[in-house]
Amino acid sequence: MPKWAKDEPPTTARNRVPPPHWVQVSEHNSAKVGTRPGATLTTYLGVFTIAMATLMLEVLLTRIASVIAWYHLAFFVISLGMLGMTAGAVAVFVAPQFFTQDQVPKRIAQSALGFAVSIPLCVGMAMSEPLMPVVDLMTFLGLLTTGAALAVPFILGGVTLTLALTRSGLPANWVYGVDLVGAASGCAAIIFVLNVVDAPSAAIFAAAIAAASAGLFAWAGGLSLLRPSLATAALLLFATCNAYVHPSPFRPLWVKGVQERPEWLAGLAWNTYSRVTIDHEVINPPMFWAKGQKTPDEVLKPIAQRFIRIDGAAGTSMAKLGKSLQAHSYLEWDISGFAHHLRPKGPAAVIGVGGGRDVLAALRAGHQPVLGVELNELIIRLHRGPYREFSGLTGVQGVHLVVDEARSYMARSREHFEVLTMSLIDTWASTGAGAYSLSENGLYTREAWNIFLNRLTPDGIFTVSRWYVVKSPGETARMLALAMETLFERGVKEPIKHIILLQNEQVATLLLSRSPFSDKDIDIAQEQAAMRGFNMLVTPRRLPAHPLLNALARQPTRQALWDWTSNQALDLTPPTDARPFFFNMLKPSTWLRSRKSIDDMDLPALGNLQATQTLVYATVVSVILTLLTVIWPIRHKRQKLDAFNRTHILSAGGYFALIGLGFMFVEMGLLSRLNVFLGHPTLALSVLLSGLIFFTGIGSMVSGRIKLDHEKLAKLYPLLPTALVAIAGVVIDPVMAAFQASDTAVRVTVSVVLIAPVALGLGLGFPMGLRLVERLEERLGMGADPDLSHSPLGPWLWGINGACSVCASGLALGTTMVWGIPVTLFIGCACYLLLLPCTHLLHRAGQP
Repeated sequence: MPKWAKDEPPTTARNRVPPPHWVQVSEHNSAKVGTRPGATLTTYLGVFTIAMATLMLEVLLTRIASVIAWYHLAFFVISLGMLGMTAGAVAVFVAPQFFTQDQVPKRIAQSALGFAVSIPLCVGMAMSEPLMPVVDLMTFLGLLTTGAALAVPFILGGVTLTLALTRSGLPANWVYGVDLVGAASGCAAIIFVLNVVDAPSAAIFAAAIAAASAGLFAWAGGLSLLRPSLATAALLLFATCNAYVHPSPFRPLWVKGVQERPEWLAGLAWNTYSRVTIDHEVINPPMFWAKGQKTPDEVLKPIAQRFIRIDGAAGTSMAKLGKSLQAHSYLEWDISGFAHHLRPKGPAAVIGVGGGRDVLAALRAGHQPVLGVELNELIIRLHRGPYREFSGLTGVQGVHLVVDEARSYMARSREHFEVLTMSLIDTWASTGAGAYSLSENGLYTREAWNIFLNRLTPDGIFTVSRWYVVKSPGETARMLALAMETLFERGVKEPIKHIILLQNEQVATLLLSRSPFSDKDIDIAQEQAAMRGFNMLVTPRRLPAHPLLNALARQPTRQALWDWTSNQALDLTPPTDARPFFFNMLKPSTWLRSRKSIDDMDLPALGNLQATQTLVYATVVSVILTLLTVIWPIRHKRQKLDAFNRTHILSAGGYFALIGLGFMFVEMGLLSRLNVFLGHPTLALSVLLSGLIFFTGIGSMVSGRIKLDHEKLAKLYPLLPTALVAIAGVVIDPVMAAFQASDTAVRVTVSVVLIAPVALGLGLGFPMGLRLVERLEERLGMGADPDLSHSPLGPWLWGINGACSVCASGLALGTTMVWGIPVTLFIGCACYLLLLPCTHLLHRAGQP
C-alpha cells in the first residue's frame, strides 16, 4: 500500500520531480511512496480481493434473504445493505481527521479487516430473526433492523474501496478497473462456490477472502500481518466446518416467517438461484392443485410422498411410484392434467418437472415418450440420485429428464408433442442476477408461447395452469390475454376457437391449440368437466360468465385486445420479451393503495402484487437516502470547500449521479433482455453480470489513454458510451431473434459480443470524471493537501455514484415493468448524453 509523507509540498505538473521506479504517480496528485518494493502490485491485489468478496457477499445475501423472506422483501433488504457502501464513502468525506495521509495505510487495512469480521456476525444476526411482510410499524422496523445489520459490512467495505480509489495515489482508472474486474471474478466464483457449499458457508468464505485482502493492504503499508492472518485462518476453518457438519450450525433459523428445524428435512442443497429442500416420507392423501368437486373417495386414500420446497415456499409433491401407475389414479381428477383427456396418446412434454406429478399424469394417460424439462438441476438430482427408487421416474421406459431452460430447449428442439404441460411454474425466488428477477418470467411471454406452440403437433395442446381469484381473476385474465395475443400474432382471426379454459377452487387451466378445437374435442371436454366437477369458463361454444373474462374474450382484434387490457385496474396487457413481467400487474396509479386494497386484487399469499408495491417503497427510501447522501455531506463541509463555486459542485455531483443512474439503467435493461435470451439464471449471472462488470473494468483501465489536454476528447467522450448503448438497443432484438434456436455456446458468445462494447464504453465514465475533478482540485490548490483539511471531493463523488446506483436499480426495474426494456435502455442512454454539459464545465473550470 503506498504511504504518504506528512510534509510533502503540493506538486503540480510544472514542479513534479521524477520519482523512483517503484513510486506511484497519479496524473493529478502528488507522488505517493510505498514502504516496500512491490507495494503497488500488492495494493491492486488487495483492491481485487475485497471487490471480489463484496460482490460475492451481495449475491449470497440475495440468496439468503430470498430464503428467509419473500423475494420482494429480499430486494428491499439488499437495497438497504448496499447503501452501506455509500455510507462508507460519506464517512471518509465528512471525517477527514480519521483518514489523514499518514493514517490511510492503517485505516484501509483496518476497515478491510472489519469488513471481514463483521460478515458472519451481521449475516448471522439477519438469519436469526424472522423477516415478515410489512403490515404495521413493528414489522417495518424489523425490516429496517435487518437491513441496517446487513449494511454494516458494506459500510466498512465502502471505506476500504473509497480510500483505495481516492487516497492511495494510484491512478483512478486502474484502481476502479481492478475493482470491477475483482467484482466480476467474485460473480463468476460464486457459481463454483455454491456448487460446493451452502450459501451461509459461502458468506463466511467471502469473509475469509476479505480478511486476506486486509493482509495484502497491511503488507503494502508495512503493518503487522498477525491479525489478518489469524482472521483468514479462523474464517476458512469456520466455513469448512459449517459446510461439512450436518446440520450446519450457521444457517437460516427462520424461513418465510416459520422457524425451521433441521430434523424436519431429509435433504437440503443450494445453488445460485435456489435452495431446495425435501421432507421425510409421509403417508398422506395425495396432493392436488385443484381436485374436481366430484372426486371419488377411493382415489383419495393416502400414498407415500415427500414434499419439495424451493426457497422454503414454492412447493411440489414427489409421490412414490410404487409397482405400477395404477396407484396414481388421483391424477385424473386434478384440473392441471385435463388436457390428457382430449389427447391421451403420443409424445408429451412437461415444463418444470418438480416432484414429477405432471410426468406421472402424462404416463398414466398413455403418453410415450414423455420429456421432462427442468431448470433446476438440484431437483433432477433428487430424481436421479438419492430418491431414484422413491420417485421411480428415471426407471420408467420412455421418460427422459433434461436439465435446461425450457424455452431455449424448445427453440432448439425439433420434436413435436401432443400435449405440452406447464403447471403453476412459480419459485418466488430472487435469482443471482438481481433480487427482483424471476427466472420463470421468460416462460410467460408472447415469444415464448409461440415457441411452445411450434413444438406441438397440428392438433396438439399447450396447457397452462395459473391461480384464480373469483373477485379479481388477474392472473387468469392475463393468461387468457397472452393466449389471444399469441394467436393473433400467428394470424388467427378468432382466437376463442383455439381456447378452452376451466376452473376449480383457486386454479384455472388453459388449453391452447394451434388448430381450432373440433366439435368432438368440445364434446369430450364438456363431458369430462361435468363428470369431474370442473367449471368450463371458456370454450369455442361459450363465453365466460365473469364480467372481466367475458369482456376480454370478446375483443375482436389485436389492437382492441391491447386497448382493453391497458385500461383495466390491473395491468392485463400480454407480456412480451421487451416487458417480461407476467406476475407484476400493479399499474402506477395503484402503487400507493392500501395493503388491503392490494390484497383484494390477488391472492395475498402469492405476494406478487405486494412485490411491486414493496419495490416502490424501497425505491422511495433509496431516493430519500440518496438525497441525504448528496445534500447533507456537502452542506456539512461547505465552509471547507470555499474554493469550489456552485457550478463546480453541481457539475461534479451531477456528473457522478448521472453515471450511477445511467450505468444501472443500462445494466438492468441489458440483463433483463439477455436473461430471457439465455434463460438460465446461472448463465445470466456468470455470463451477463460478470461479463458486463469485467468489460467495464477493462474500459476503465484503458481510459487513461484519453488525454485531458485534448479538448475535444475531454469534453465529448460521453458520446462513445451513448452511441454504443443506442446501437445495442437497436440491434439486440433482431440479433436475439436470429440466434434464439442456437445452442447454449452460441447464445453465450452472442451475449458477450453484445455486451462487451457497451461495457467498455461505460467503463470510461468514472475514471474520466474523477480525473477532471482532480485537475480542478489541483488548479484550486486542494489536490495535494497532506492533511486533507480541505477534504477534496473524491469520496463524496464516489458516494453519490454508489447511492444513485442503488437508487437506480429500483427505478430501472420500475420503468422496465411499466414501459419495457427499450425505455429503460433509452433512459440509460440519455443519462450518458447528459454528461456532456458536465464534462464541458469541468474541463473549462480545470484549465490553468
